[in-house]
Amino acid sequence: MTVPAEATDALRNAVARADTEHRRAERAAEIADRHEHQLLTDPPILREFHLRMATTHRQVQRQHLAAAAMHTAHARRLRVWINTPQRRHVLPRFMASVADAADADSAALTLFGPGLVETLTAVSDSDAKAAQDLEFTLGEGPARDTMAVRHPLQAAGPAMCHRWPHYGPAVQRLGISSLATAPVELTGVPLGALTLFGPHQHPDGNDLDSLRTVANTVAAMLLSADESNAADDLGVRSALLAEADHRAIVHQATGILSVQHGCTIPDAFALIRARAFAEDRPIESIATGIVEHTLRLE
Repeated sequence: MTVPAEATDALRNAVARADTEHRRAERAAEIADRHEHQLLTDPPILREFHLRMATTHRQVQRQHLAAAAMHTAHARRLRVWINTPQRRHVLPRFMASVADAADADSAALTLFGPGLVETLTAVSDSDAKAAQDLEFTLGEGPARDTMAVRHPLQAAGPAMCHRWPHYGPAVQRLGISSLATAPVELTGVPLGALTLFGPHQHPDGNDLDSLRTVANTVAAMLLSADESNAADDLGVRSALLAEADHRAIVHQATGILSVQHGCTIPDAFALIRARAFAEDRPIESIATGIVEHTLRLE
């Protein structure tokens, strides 16, 4: 079977990006080493500066190592896909490698616009998509709460149902028994949330720190080409953002409904969400019916 060009391009980008991230991690480590050494040799008045610089570059080092691990895992999946004779048409998802880096079963990235309206989502697999769709339809869940409080959250078992009376039982029916989520921010501006489903617990108690590192790494990948090296950033954007769902059909349907009913955009979206909930259908299914004029909400 002929290997699609998009697969070989994706593999080449993943390998190149992993190499780039390793080099960046090495440079950050060198800077951190220098400041840690100067902590011991420079006058006391400079120690706070060196400590701050060393701490910052150690964090940068961890983020680049996490990014390298994601791209290495993605390259590994792509190689397996390319070398499988009876391969599926869909390429491996980069978000599956984000889940790997976070040591979780599945992962979902959700970005929000004004009024907590979802603008983009990227998922690792069908379980993550189903869980993220539930949050979108029900209007409650971990990504929204994390955007509100701007710090990581964890919940498992009965705690999920207690915190989210509708969402919790629904995701449990999907077979998800635990989750964790962290805000995705750039320069202090909240953009969305990274949610992990079935995160594996570790005895060292560093789960939230690891989650923050992965979330910060994903946030750095959202930098536009003009904010970083354009050629170097191409592989990241094609891997992470090309597979994203921009919810365009839902936003289009919301606009149509707003005109039909003479109501606000939030009210129109609430009508769509209510119909999806009442009929237990994906919100995109309702939106598609509105756009194609096969469904009219009264």
